Amino acid sequence: VATLLAIALEQGWIDDVHQRVADLLPEHSVHPKLAALTLEDVLTHRSGVRNHRSLADVDLFLKEEPEAPPGTVYAYSNFAPNLLTAILDRIAKQGTTGAASDVPALAQEHLFGPLDIEVTEWRKGPHGVPEGANGLHMTARGLARLGYLLQRGGRWEDKQLLPLGWVEAATEHRVEVDRQKGYGYLIWVRRRPDVVQVAQDEQDVHGYFAYGHRGQFVAVYPELDLLVVTTADATDATRDTYFVPDLLHDFVRRFVFPAIAQSHYAPVEK
Repeated sequence: VATLLAIALEQGWIDDVHQRVADLLPEHSVHPKLAALTLEDVLTHRSGVRNHRSLADVDLFLKEEPEAPPGTVYAYSNFAPNLLTAILDRIAKQGTTGAASDVPALAQEHLFGPLDIEVTEWRKGPHGVPEGANGLHMTARGLARLGYLLQRGGRWEDKQLLPLGWVEAATEHRVEVDRQKGYGYLIWVRRRPDVVQVAQDEQDVHGYFAYGHRGQFVAVYPELDLLVVTTADATDATRDTYFVPDLLHDFVRRFVFPAIAQSHYAPVEK
């Protein structure tokens, strides 16, 4: 969804991430304390509105009194990103996006189609608009294509799909989450680089990743030109799956990083 928003920026349908949500959804009533809510606040999970299933409806979400002023406190929300799909859907229905008349058509024309990704399901919310945080189904190869688009700075083959500089901005460590992770624009960011031994030197390796439900994982490590994708069902009633991305990263750090470093920097026999 953040990538679709970036496409909207590249196409000129949205000015910047500092635009107010209220201005982009003028038909909705907005709580006075949410009047200053921006796209960036939603992208960084700093809407200030509690994470509750009853607020899946965008109209109810915007009428809710926030627990903190927008842009001040990080609190993950499954429902705030619905604002983004609602905005994209409104733009599509205004007829400014060419043949695309809703979010799925817009995504197919400008993202999934160019990347040759088949989406088998995208769960819809109360008003028939796809959810912003959940319910998008594709194969591991589809996930890899999305990751590869980010890994290449938003360029696919010979076309720049995302604004120049978007990936750097989206993967910047903007808010702290825990000792392992921070957050960018709807994407997790490693708080500290890992140090990898290469030849006689050391290399700092940063990383950012998308983490879906129970082990659906897309990780990019730019310094190693490494893209890692997993699909899994990490179901364990005794553990919080919130920690699954840390476990996956730890596996990559311990076993994949050294193999990549050795293959890249091994001496060539003559």
